[in-house]
Amino acid sequence: MNPGPLWRVFPWDPDAAEGERFSASFVPGGQGRNRFDLRGSARGVIYLAGSPEHAVAEMIQAYRNSPEPLTNDDLTVWGHRYALVSGSLASDLWPRLEDLCEPAALTKLQITADRPAYRDRRLTQRIASTLRARGHAGLRWWSAFWGEWHTTVLFRDRIPADAITYGAPLPLDITMPPVVEAARLLDIG
Repeated sequence: MNPGPLWRVFPWDPDAAEGERFSASFVPGGQGRNRFDLRGSARGVIYLAGSPEHAVAEMIQAYRNSPEPLTNDDLTVWGHRYALVSGSLASDLWPRLEDLCEPAALTKLQITADRPAYRDRRLTQRIASTLRARGHAGLRWWSAFWGEWHTTVLFRDRIPADAITYGAPLPLDITMPPVVEAARLLDIG
């Protein structure tokens, strides 16, 4: 796995304290719908993208294949502009992640390559739950968009609070290269 920066997009309030709603480190509750969520886990998971374009695409995917161009209003939710932020993982965390993109990891876990990509969330969440129970801090898997994009999923109860160091958030604008590229790739406008 490449220990480079990871990315996320979130609705940002510059006045929010770290860990509070609308800060880079805030993770909303009520998880359970997404591919590798840990149902019933008090702390849940955090999803991080491998590139800025991927992180933006995750937030604007509702506009996929839209003939209308993206606007800055589309980059605002709950009165807050989306922001892009880089995150660096502590170096000792990387070896504790299971890279499901690697055939050897799937073989070791006795998982066929198609199972983490299933639409049935009960099956994919079971994979995450099994990895968590085995002591892993998270996993890496291909994005549902394309194979060259990867998602890192961290089990928040398996990582220290300071395991991710966030950079300075950048409010999104439709002219920013990651937004332009994500919109192009998702065929928006």
